[in-house]
Amino acid sequence: MQIKRIARLAVMATVIIGTACAMLSTAAAARTAPAGNAIRAAAKKNRYVFVTFYKDNHSTSTDMLADVRSIQGKLASRADFVSVDVGDKADREVVARYGADRSPIPLTIVIAPNGAITGGFPREIKKADLSDVFVSDGTATVLKVMQSRKIAAVCLESSRTKYNKQCSATARGVKSDSRLGGAVEIVTIDPSDRSEAKLLKQWGVSGDSANAQLVVVAPPGRIMGKFDGAVSRDSVMGNLMKSMSGGCSGGSCGPGGCK
Repeated sequence: MQIKRIARLAVMATVIIGTACAMLSTAAAARTAPAGNAIRAAAKKNRYVFVTFYKDNHSTSTDMLADVRSIQGKLASRADFVSVDVGDKADREVVARYGADRSPIPLTIVIAPNGAITGGFPREIKKADLSDVFVSDGTATVLKVMQSRKIAAVCLESSRTKYNKQCSATARGVKSDSRLGGAVEIVTIDPSDRSEAKLLKQWGVSGDSANAQLVVVAPPGRIMGKFDGAVSRDSVMGNLMKSMSGGCSGGSCGPGGCK
């Protein structure tokens, strides 16, 4: 997955699909009909789920449903499949939750076990490359933060990296800083996890660093700063404020300033 794709998926969820705009209350979720139950069941099994929103007696919808059936057998070991008639009142809460009532129909979205949307296919799916919709846990977590319209303070640390405590403390300091208005979520990724290598490469950070590293990412996928784990909260916040005010045109800041 390219970093531009991460940005596109974040925008897709917040603008086209609108996940962050219409979350269900706990009571409403408990009443969700078949589609909602199937989505939650897939998450409990740690499986992805393809959700196809369609209209009954609609030729383009019929074509997409056929396309989905053609790929279902190939992906059955990794994902569940759910079809939702946007006109069925029984599933109207799911339709609203994912903004399908405001999107081109038919529409197929792919949801990771943590709830992040990792793929979206309006109107057709048959020629799509589906390999990128299955992402690493770290990518899914960062996408979830982006799709909630929040900033991710990502600590890259493991048992082999130094300054882990400092990195985590700095991330907590950034999260609690009033200037960011509670819009920060902390994510921890093990840089030695090979499944995360693609994400780290796209961010331009090394998985072999001896030190913990802090990467700050804002919607729709903009890297606001990359820092050594020993950097102070004040240094990070100074660079972030400069970046947010337009001082870092490239979106990459370091302890010594913007780059």
